[in-house]
Amino acid sequence: MKAVQVNFRSMELGYDIASKLATSYARKEVGLKNPAIVAWHDKISSRMFPSELDGSTDHRRWHVYGETHGGELEVAVNDEYEFILADAADFEPYGPSPYVSVRDQNGTEMLCQISALRIPRSPSAAACMTLDEWTSKLT
Repeated sequence: MKAVQVNFRSMELGYDIASKLATSYARKEVGLKNPAIVAWHDKISSRMFPSELDGSTDHRRWHVYGETHGGELEVAVNDEYEFILADAADFEPYGPSPYVSVRDQNGTEMLCQISALRIPRSPSAAACMTLDEWTSKLT
């Protein structure tokens, strides 16, 4: 995986600007047609995605995830943010989903088939299934 450092010191960066700089760099300088962020790390706040990986507490788990999930480029922005990007150009576009995630009045998360919901955003047993901890990680 190629690694680059991008320095942009003219203003204070937040995640949004840093991620846009990383994807813009990947598109213009490296040639990724459709750069997609696979994993990231915010060094200042010690946040990362994914934040949990099979119970691992390793502080580099975000990096391992990015490497093993198609990451082609690592972009460090101002030594504050790190991003691993993949090129999503070869994937078929995914249109609107026939499903929607809805929470019932108790806060239980459910996956519902939109066409079967009689009242939008009101889950029913005929249209929805409850997401448990395991299945919610799949969606």
